[in-house]
Amino acid sequence: MNHPELAPHTPRQSGGGALKWILLGCGGLMLLVVAFFAVSGWAVYRSLNTDPAKVDTAAKEILTFEKPAGLKGAASASMMGFKMATYVPEDPKKDGNVFLMVASFPSGKQNQAQYQQQIDANMKQQGHSQEGAERLPNETFKVRGADVTAQVSAMKDQNTGARTLHYMLLLEGDSKRMVMITIGGNEKTADHAWVQKFLDTVK
Repeated sequence: MNHPELAPHTPRQSGGGALKWILLGCGGLMLLVVAFFAVSGWAVYRSLNTDPAKVDTAAKEILTFEKPAGLKGAASASMMGFKMATYVPEDPKKDGNVFLMVASFPSGKQNQAQYQQQIDANMKQQGHSQEGAERLPNETFKVRGADVTAQVSAMKDQNTGARTLHYMLLLEGDSKRMVMITIGGNEKTADHAWVQKFLDTVK
């Protein structure tokens, strides 16, 4: 009498087993994703350096320039072909402070103009949704004797009303690499003339 009752239970056990393996597979995939980001984060942490002297060394490997007065090396990192060095104000409380970041990455098959067009298109598509941010007209600078277009944006301080300008430029580096320069600061200091004066030191 019990034998007929066993037959219906057999498919349910099989289905449960399949579901178990699917869930285990998904769980394994999730673990792989988590592990990937954990390893990537650990790699970034391992490559991160906050020694100002070593930041200067890392920056020289990316681009040759004269460090603006009042800035100090804050951090540098190198991972999977991407290199970065960041400078911040020596005195954060001083008015008119600026910051600087230089970075390099493999250019692949795209040249400087193609990257600039792509970045311009992305910025227009995404817009500036953050409160107080606005996209400003591009500005042209002379770098190494050639015209280079900079994407410019501004962020307004809601408390003081002061604006911080951000300039982003792309240059062609050595060994099929692109170099990105990001400069930011109070609009009274980080204006076109200040940025051009810095870019005049780029070799």
